[in-house]
Amino acid sequence: MKRRWAGLAVLLALAGCTTTVSGAARPEPESPPANLALVNPAQTASVLGAVKTAIEAVFSYDSTALPAHEKATNEHLAPAAREEVAKLLTTVRNSPEPVKLVTRVIVSAAVEQTPDKAQVLTVVDQNSTRAAATSKGIASVLLSTTREGDRWRIGEIKVNPTRVQLPPEKPGAGDRAIAVTRDSARDGGLRIAETLLHVDPADPEGTYARYESVATGPLLTQFQQGKAAQVTQIRSAGTKSSMDPKSIAAVMELVDDKASVLLYATTNVVDAQGKAQEKNLPIVLRLQRLPEGWKAANIELVQALP
Repeated sequence: MKRRWAGLAVLLALAGCTTTVSGAARPEPESPPANLALVNPAQTASVLGAVKTAIEAVFSYDSTALPAHEKATNEHLAPAAREEVAKLLTTVRNSPEPVKLVTRVIVSAAVEQTPDKAQVLTVVDQNSTRAAATSKGIASVLLSTTREGDRWRIGEIKVNPTRVQLPPEKPGAGDRAIAVTRDSARDGGLRIAETLLHVDPADPEGTYARYESVATGPLLTQFQQGKAAQVTQIRSAGTKSSMDPKSIAAVMELVDDKASVLLYATTNVVDAQGKAQEKNLPIVLRLQRLPEGWKAANIELVQALP
């Protein structure tokens, strides 16, 4: 299973073409899309890079180097975000023993981007060392950032984020076409994830048929080869599962008819004994656009870095 991704893929803008008649007024150029995420790859890469630098600095902590951490928070965070980080690091800061926390970004994607503001969905790896004991884990956060001159400063931090409602893009050519395709991939990823994370032990055959209906390529082959065993497993386990509508998604990369979508999926699980619990899964869907719509060629669970 892959644990790293190449980052932001460069998407070539679709060329729009207009014709004019001599003496006639030129048509007004189309306004840019409201959400510029992945429309201008260089700008999106700049935002993601700034957020990566900021989150790795402010969520890393060394009790023997407090001035450095204070400098990082002042540099990268607005006052409200500084307060949130202080709350999130309360246990670490109050440790009676020396502690070192190292945070690294695993993967991220821009949920929304304008010239001056952006929201970035990020999954981070955290490694904590205290009294010679080491612990590891991952966390998903949504960061709202604002441009201040030539830098981006984080103003809000949401751990375990939920879906952000964005207005639909207007159709058109060029940048608008890119934005519409991006949103189509995002919505397709959410629809596919809803199907793949739905388990009904009372109808294992139907559950599996739905899996196959949203899969293509290697994922479809995997489903087909393991069908009998998996149907039996779904029936015998007796566990029900469904994805919560509040789950959030953002497109990581978009190239031709392929897309990678980062999801922080919240699932509601009920086991055979009736015990209910909520599980959160950061996943990446590798999508292929076919004539009938987007389908999943692979699904990857985001895991901690080695």
